[in-house]
Amino acid sequence: MSADDWCFADELEALVPDLRAFARSLCKQHILADDLVQDTCLKAWARIDQYDRSRPLRPWLFQILRNEFYQHKRKNWRLVDTDVEPLMSGMFVDAVQHHIADAGIAIRALDVLSRDQRDAFVLVVAGGFTYEEAGEICNCAAGTIKSRVNRARKRVMESMEGTEAAPEAEGASDFEGLLQEIEQLCGRGDVAA
Repeated sequence: MSADDWCFADELEALVPDLRAFARSLCKQHILADDLVQDTCLKAWARIDQYDRSRPLRPWLFQILRNEFYQHKRKNWRLVDTDVEPLMSGMFVDAVQHHIADAGIAIRALDVLSRDQRDAFVLVVAGGFTYEEAGEICNCAAGTIKSRVNRARKRVMESMEGTEAAPEAEGASDFEGLLQEIEQLCGRGDVAA
């Protein structure tokens, strides 16, 4: 294989941690997120002939993943969420629990956002996508993504204003610090998670 040969498998494998982090931010369930990533990879393999190699692979995969998630939600809207992870997480105490509490505040603040705003916010702020890439993933214009992210930032800030951070973690309670905590909790770039 020459250096010019494109290897879809290598690029796909390198993007799995990012796909997993995005899936977890969408569904908040690790097992379902992993299933969505697997389905995304299978669909990408099946549709490799439809992929335009002149464009980045990452937005194309994220668009497939996002579509898979919303298709899953439409099919399973009657199912009751039986996620046991919140119960299990209460069984263990983390040494840096105040940072997790601060990040938990920020994550709960994301719940006030509409689906479109949350998707745009997570893609741009936590996912590191450009407005154009996020627009491609969400099937809308880059300007629409900019507007959604701006409104989402304002709503998250308003939502967090009335919430007090842990006293020991006041330095980490600023908005940008909390966004970094969200990235870590979502597992962005965490292969082992």
